[in-house]
Amino acid sequence: MSFESFGVINDLAPVFRPYVQNVYQDLKLGLCKTKVDFERISGNLEGGDCQLRIVLPYCSKKLKWEVIFDSTSPWFAPDFRFDDDTFLAKIEANFLEEKVPSLFKWNENDPKALSDVLSELISLYKLHHIKKLNEDESSRAYFEYSALLGDALTSEKDIEVWVGNHVVEFLIRLNVDTSRLPELYCDGTEQNPAIDTALLLVRYPNSTNAELIMSPTLTNSLGNINLPLMHQSGVLMDYVPMVTDLLNNKIRDLLNNEKLKRDLLAQLIVKYEGAVLEHDANNAAFLFEMNNFHWILQIDIGVKFPEKPPVLTLRSIYHCTKGKPMYKVLPSCPYNNFEGYIEQQVEIFKNECMGTPSINQLVSIDN
Repeated sequence: MSFESFGVINDLAPVFRPYVQNVYQDLKLGLCKTKVDFERISGNLEGGDCQLRIVLPYCSKKLKWEVIFDSTSPWFAPDFRFDDDTFLAKIEANFLEEKVPSLFKWNENDPKALSDVLSELISLYKLHHIKKLNEDESSRAYFEYSALLGDALTSEKDIEVWVGNHVVEFLIRLNVDTSRLPELYCDGTEQNPAIDTALLLVRYPNSTNAELIMSPTLTNSLGNINLPLMHQSGVLMDYVPMVTDLLNNKIRDLLNNEKLKRDLLAQLIVKYEGAVLEHDANNAAFLFEMNNFHWILQIDIGVKFPEKPPVLTLRSIYHCTKGKPMYKVLPSCPYNNFEGYIEQQVEIFKNECMGTPSINQLVSIDN
């Protein structure tokens, strides 16, 4: 929790804190599924109104809605003040009962009460902007949205729509299969606020500047992705599947390369089982002896394997330079002559450590 958010919650009357804490801890809105944040407006513990501003993710925006609790009647539902004057400006009778039941039937004993109301209001906000989009059926954005919904891979729940004075934004969830990525990357889950999603942000009329938004773990897995150029005459109905295929292909290649990497390490570990010092999914270290010279072979396999070969490092357990063990990083290793190459390099390294000329002698490194 940010320092600002922590201070906002502490400034609220205790009776209202459970609602706001639940919003911060459990509510994940929109396609980004990022946590909401808070800003201080006022806080009065002795009575009167308790107000705060909730910052909600939507498309590329941060909606800032004010929530107003009445400290003199804490059992009443809060009031809301929106940053969009057109949103809920005119509502018909029974509208809240039908569209925002959690507000109409506010349950002051339920810590999730405010989270439920915000979820329902965000759904209404999205419908509000879809309605604004539909009011201009001649626009390019309206055509793109309608055509995209005709694609079996994309539904209305996969798109957030925001309509401004001269700009329309679409935030589109891509149908990317990330189900096997946790097998490879499980670090940094605290910094990964959502399931591993990939989103495409497109703005009209300048749709050629599409942006790819990926969750932190997916970004860590795939690295930087260069999107294919979206021509002015291109349509989202074609472009979205193109980007989706690009990401799925990269994930497939990553998984295939990971299997090759693990197979290589497994082969080495099985073959030199008695020499293994340590190993994990990306590295292994072996202790070998050759002509009374003991040395360590460190194998580091990067994420770009097999395109980029493993990094092989030799370390002496006897010889030091500047207080650190002597080591040598080897040039690229030929896969078809792994053992022979290592034997030659070890002999050279041994002589370098001992300060004697290298000799052309091949020896076995079998443990």
